[in-house]
Amino acid sequence: MALLVLGSGRAAATAPELLAAAQRLPPSGALEAIDAAAECAFAPNARHLGPLPARLVWSRPAAVLIFSGLDGVPEGDRAVLLRPTRELLARHAVRERIQARRVSLHDHDLNTLPETAQEIAFMALHIARPESPPEGCVTPLSN
Repeated sequence: MALLVLGSGRAAATAPELLAAAQRLPPSGALEAIDAAAECAFAPNARHLGPLPARLVWSRPAAVLIFSGLDGVPEGDRAVLLRPTRELLARHAVRERIQARRVSLHDHDLNTLPETAQEIAFMALHIARPESPPEGCVTPLSN
């Protein structure tokens, strides 16, 4: 994963489609499925504002894939946006990622928040482009 370069202001982060996709996310208390599927963010079947493809056909990470338009995502990287639970945010491993700036924190309007923020609505994991395209990634089926 790449380092986060914090941006300022609202930029394109509040595009209506991006905000609508974020607002539909259910709360997520786990990162394991998202971590396992992270490099699938660059799979040929990956779609902007679509579900995160995964290597397991039954896996349905509660996250939205973002190619661009989210403040703080370095050029060329992609982001996996999720609505974290308080329990997830309290996990030591997640706090370490936040401190290492491998994720960004966002409010309800998708504005970037500082790592010390208390009112966090969304968390974005920044995924750097892999050296070669990932294989075996399938898009989760929708209901």
